Amino acid sequence: MDSGNQINLTHRQRRTSAGFSLLEVLIALVILSVGLLGIAALISTALKSNDSAYMRTQATALAYNIIDRMRANIPAANNLSYNVTMPASAATGASPTTCTTGSCSSGQLATYDLAQWEYDLAQQLPQGRGAIAAATAAGIVTVSVTVLWNDSRAHDSLQKSGAPTATTFSLSVSSALQ
Repeated sequence: MDSGNQINLTHRQRRTSAGFSLLEVLIALVILSVGLLGIAALISTALKSNDSAYMRTQATALAYNIIDRMRANIPAANNLSYNVTMPASAATGASPTTCTTGSCSSGQLATYDLAQWEYDLAQQLPQGRGAIAAATAAGIVTVSVTVLWNDSRAHDSLQKSGAPTATTFSLSVSSALQ
């Protein structure tokens, strides 16, 4: 008789454990789902921050681009022909006449360089624009280039609460031309 009770008891334990295993699986799925949602949010934030870093890299490259153009055209840089104030909005038109096919004076080349630079700023950066301040002291031209663009996408993704804001980022580069 004892063996009959043992068989009956083992059969009841199996029925109870089968339901308990299903509950464990459901709880594990909920925990896994929450973890996957956290990973998705982390990846989204990382991508937006990566976009902001890319914009900073572009701005740095464009700042050094105009400095290199000034180094190639020292007579216009010495005359401070490259000085330009920050425009209210980004350039919308294409570059004016080109100096690549014909001969240009140093002043015309400076005008072309500035127009090309402003066009590149507007094309490669959201609402990108820039300013150049050059000064001459003891025969050395010192240049300060400022690049400004809208970085609200990265700012808004990192902001925890509140309304989206128009955030601008400014990069200033200084160099001495010789």
